[in-house]
Amino acid sequence: MVMSKIITIAGQKGGTGKSVTAVNLATSLALFEKNVLLIDCDPHGCSTQWCGIKSLDFNCDIASVLSGRAKVVDAIVKTRVNYLDIMPAGFNLFQVAMKLAKHPGNEKILRLFLKDVEGEYEYIIIDPPSSYNFLSLTAMTAAHLLLVCMSVHLNSIQDFHCLLRIMKYIRVNHKIPLKIAGLLFNRCNTKEDILSFLENQNLSDVKQMVYDTFIPEDDNIKEAIDLKIPAALHDIKSPAAEAYLSFAEEMHFFLK
Repeated sequence: MVMSKIITIAGQKGGTGKSVTAVNLATSLALFEKNVLLIDCDPHGCSTQWCGIKSLDFNCDIASVLSGRAKVVDAIVKTRVNYLDIMPAGFNLFQVAMKLAKHPGNEKILRLFLKDVEGEYEYIIIDPPSSYNFLSLTAMTAAHLLLVCMSVHLNSIQDFHCLLRIMKYIRVNHKIPLKIAGLLFNRCNTKEDILSFLENQNLSDVKQMVYDTFIPEDDNIKEAIDLKIPAALHDIKSPAAEAYLSFAEEMHFFLK
């Protein structure tokens, strides 16, 4: 039985393309016929909506699982993309998280539940909220790896150092060998822009962690979000869709 690679998309603030990456990376991996489970761990439910999943499409969601009212398998929904399933989220997740957050040990709850389905998927992609709260910690504690989303339009050094401190907290307190899968740049036009950004942000020492593939500015992303579909289903030949497909290949090869 093949165990899943569980990857949480880490974006320290809004605008880094965290949810967009979660949806489009999961879709791209599925298009390469990798069995993928996308977990929406954000009460905003962006990944759920952008996969075209409506509240009428499911009876159980991640809040049902975390509150013990449903099994993981009961909260998994098929998407319109073959090989891609999703565990949806809605605003009721906020209320469940408030109760669970009263006990620090509950940060491991999603990790424990995922043991039921780890053998069913090659990849499990988790999309957490942007801010560091209980749900973010839960999503990171559930993961083997963090994929860090960045944008050359946003300052990152303090956020990146904060992420490293959170990783240390998880490693020490939960004895989990969490690692960084790499850094992906969104809304970027050239490799030179990335190198200049890293130098200006005093992040040159992480240059070797940056993927060769970056996601360019592309109106197709906005249009796909409005249509509530992944970019590849809107226009697979668009620059962003092609970039996500290339990135999925690069990441899969890197993590082998």
